[in-house]
Amino acid sequence: MGKIYLIRHGETEANKTFQFQGHIDNPLNSKGLCQAAALGQHYENIVLDEIYSSSMQRARQTAAPLAEAHGLTVQPLDELKEVCFGEWEGLSYDEIKAKWSDQLELFFKQPAQCRMPGGESFDDVALRVRSVCEDLFKNNSGKNVAIVSHGGVIRVQLCLLLGLDINKLWMFGVHNASTTCIGKWQDRFTIEYVNDTHYLNDNVNSDGIKYPK
Repeated sequence: MGKIYLIRHGETEANKTFQFQGHIDNPLNSKGLCQAAALGQHYENIVLDEIYSSSMQRARQTAAPLAEAHGLTVQPLDELKEVCFGEWEGLSYDEIKAKWSDQLELFFKQPAQCRMPGGESFDDVALRVRSVCEDLFKNNSGKNVAIVSHGGVIRVQLCLLLGLDINKLWMFGVHNASTTCIGKWQDRFTIEYVNDTHYLNDNVNSDGIKYPK
């Protein structure tokens, strides 16, 4: 049975300050780099056959320690980029609410239909992610695959796999550097765990300092 590990990138400064970053190509901050290192250490004894990531640098930086631990090459895909927030990018929740309060409410109640000004809706994200799901999930052939991307993308992937309405995506918690594991048996998928970050608790404190085990 092959397994698919959906991994969210580590922390960026925008995550830390609660800004919507979307297609802004932010790097990991110091804590995010420590999270990526802890992630790589955790996966040292987990078999991986292939590693894919969003083409954005925060995802590629998170995937790099995984690839190094397994002697693999990260394969970046534009289809896995985070949802484009358009004019909301670089703004905080409060700044967005002050100008687009009705649209922000729709964003949380009906994210599939809410198209951010100058950006995408989550239905748009589902269209570009669907082909990746079909290629990497349904045609998996028993391989263990890590896919490093973004909170919005992982939520959409889970909805697609489980046959859920995209408007249900906020049901899933997806923290920085978390892992969601999906097993595949023949044509069936099983969710083994969601939003696991236990490997960060022992290695990364609130200041982002990594300690040896």
